Amino acid sequence: MLKKILIHLFLLSLIVVFFNDKQLKASEKKCFYCKEYKYLKDWPIEKRPKAYIYEEIKYPDDMFKKKTLKSKNLIKKRAGEKVAHRFVKSKGQLNKYQHLMIRDSAYFEVMFNEKLNEKLAKVESLESLKKARDAIRQSLKISPNASSSEAIYKFWATGKIMTKIYNQNKKKKKKDDEEIIKRVKILNDLKKQITITKSNAQKAATIEADKNIND
Repeated sequence: MLKKILIHLFLLSLIVVFFNDKQLKASEKKCFYCKEYKYLKDWPIEKRPKAYIYEEIKYPDDMFKKKTLKSKNLIKKRAGEKVAHRFVKSKGQLNKYQHLMIRDSAYFEVMFNEKLNEKLAKVESLESLKKARDAIRQSLKISPNASSSEAIYKFWATGKIMTKIYNQNKKKKKKDDEEIIKRVKILNDLKKQITITKSNAQKAATIEADKNIND
């Protein structure tokens, strides 16, 4: 039940993220800071809550390729691609691949953080992203006030551990399945051998009986 609730949180959050702009045009704005600031460049850093201030992060070594790390735009683009693939295109497999869902939540954090480095980022959009980010953090009980770097490393490390466990279980299941198939084959071979032996014994008994009758 808990797993299903978490998945619903993810889907609900992403619906808010990707469709929020259109919905807000048709209804009253539900953001707070956007009523005063339209773009991030209009919002003085000293007046922003910590969650809306860009953080320079040394991302996990295996999270991005070296050539991607050379450009902030490439980092944001790659993170966005990962989020779109996992939570939109492959949303039907979230329950099956929960280890990847947790791991790729780190990319959601990256996407949000890198967007905070854009002067023309809409404050309205950032507030929606933060709501989605906070909902996702609940899955690992990460505080909404935690830094982006802390959340990224927790999601990434937990996802890697879960992936390792998943692969081990998958390998064990495959081994168990192969063992079952092997035993079934042995059992079938034994049944065939018993049938042949029984048939041969009956034939031998019949021949022997015919001999006794003839004698």
